[in-house]
Amino acid sequence: NLLVGAIPKKYTEFDLSEAKMYTLGDSSKKLVDGLDQDVTIYYLCETGSEDAIITKLLDHYAEESSHLHWEQKDPALYPTFAAQYGASNVSTGSLIVVSGDNSVVLDAADLYEYDYSDYYTTGSANVTFGGEKQITSAIYKLTATEESHAYYTTNHGEQAPTSSLTEALEAQNISLESLDLLTSTIPDDCSLLIINAPSSDFASDGLVDEISQLQTYLENGGKVLLTTSAYAETPNLDAVMAQFGLAREPGLVVEGDADHALYGYPYSLFPDYGTTDESTALDGMNTSTHVMLPAAQGITITETDGVTAEALLNTSEEAYSKSNFNENSTTQKESGDTDGPFSLAVWARNDSTGAEVIWIGCPNMDNEKLYQSIPDNLTFLQGCAVSLAGQDGILIDTKALEAAP
Repeated sequence: NLLVGAIPKKYTEFDLSEAKMYTLGDSSKKLVDGLDQDVTIYYLCETGSEDAIITKLLDHYAEESSHLHWEQKDPALYPTFAAQYGASNVSTGSLIVVSGDNSVVLDAADLYEYDYSDYYTTGSANVTFGGEKQITSAIYKLTATEESHAYYTTNHGEQAPTSSLTEALEAQNISLESLDLLTSTIPDDCSLLIINAPSSDFASDGLVDEISQLQTYLENGGKVLLTTSAYAETPNLDAVMAQFGLAREPGLVVEGDADHALYGYPYSLFPDYGTTDESTALDGMNTSTHVMLPAAQGITITETDGVTAEALLNTSEEAYSKSNFNENSTTQKESGDTDGPFSLAVWARNDSTGAEVIWIGCPNMDNEKLYQSIPDNLTFLQGCAVSLAGQDGILIDTKALEAAP
């Protein structure tokens, strides 16, 4: 049986036209208009309980292409319908997007996102509607013909990508597999190499020279997404990043501006988004919402011949980096601490080889618990991966909801 949906009525019983809830963005229109195969969207909802946000949005999708239509399936009349798509336990109000023999189930609860980054100051969550984002991503996943392959390294204490990140990349037609460079080489089909918070360095000598493999990959135009921890020294990896003019800022960043940190936790940073001209990593990001970087380290950019580099995330001017950051140290600024601002995530490209890297100075962005309160962390990492993999993905902002008084 379908579970009863729990979307607050205050978000479904007011006029959302001013927020453009019922309109499609250019990316969605382009994707749907170019469809050459049929797509059907089933709306699982009891008759008389329809959500106008959903039905009007689905009408706009159907208006864009003769290859797309939608139908409402009342669970009371069709109690077993959802089961054929493996969706017997989804909430009322969920969607099933079908094309050919393939389908994607969008649970009603996932159509709304809750951002708690301002909870300690406002006492409430920011609610956004992600229906277009989810529906368009599902259509893209079902109809896109070209798949990219990403690999994440193992055997250096790395964190394996979370299931949420894996699913987010799969939604953009990026497959994800593990790779042990001690026993394998980087595959020819590797569109993106992810090195996620290694606790030990990559070997540069001995029986296997992992750094040489990485260098060769980059010399042939490879793409790397790197996250690091201030608590783990990786001089060999750092030397590779230095070729792009990038380096760690010693210490751990403390945010001196209370508006740029979680209340009472100055190590948990709410950075500003950078202004990018070359990188597409921030395309599709809702820059009015937060990402959070706990226990982050600054990344410096030094102008380097033949390299283009841009900051993606920046602290405020009030930030400083603490050189002494053991668990007993104070967060107060002390002699020897370095003044900010700092870049916390940077993108760089070798203009000759086409190699690109994104370095995030935080090991904890990809975190399931963090996604529950800061969903844009996942969107940011997804955008970084899509940008580097060269996938013509579909990343769409969620839309803010404001209940009528």
